[in-house]
Amino acid sequence: MFFAGLTSVIFVDKMTFPSTPDWFIYSTIAIVISSVTLEIAKKETVLDKPAFNLILISFILGIFFTFCQFKGWTALVDNNIFFTRGGKEQSMIYVLTGAHLAHLFAGLIVLVVTAIKSKYGRYSSKDYIGLKLATTYWHFLTILWIYLYLFISFA
Repeated sequence: MFFAGLTSVIFVDKMTFPSTPDWFIYSTIAIVISSVTLEIAKKETVLDKPAFNLILISFILGIFFTFCQFKGWTALVDNNIFFTRGGKEQSMIYVLTGAHLAHLFAGLIVLVVTAIKSKYGRYSSKDYIGLKLATTYWHFLTILWIYLYLFISFA
């Protein structure tokens, strides 16, 4: 609901965004791949196979996503698009991407906990609810980012 409210303001005010940096597409690719690796990890766990490495890959891709976001913000600043100076559109791109990044930080913490539990055999085909919930949350972040990326790219 939070992101729906933010994006509805953009429609009401008829905002247009500056062009998005290439770093945002790199982060999109990273988060989509991380979602896929988490889904594979879940399937491996159902088969009672180790999934730690796949969860770790998802975590590393999440870190890369974060790196790309910061590089994207740097590219925005290099193009004189600032959070505090300029129009509402300039501020809103930082608000949307920053709010998503805050949620992603929570997801990274979840992935660390999930990876540790996976490493020590806490998940099996009979009990993997923690991994399932972590995967669902991460998929939500992925879908949300795709929505936001498309929104800021084409609004």
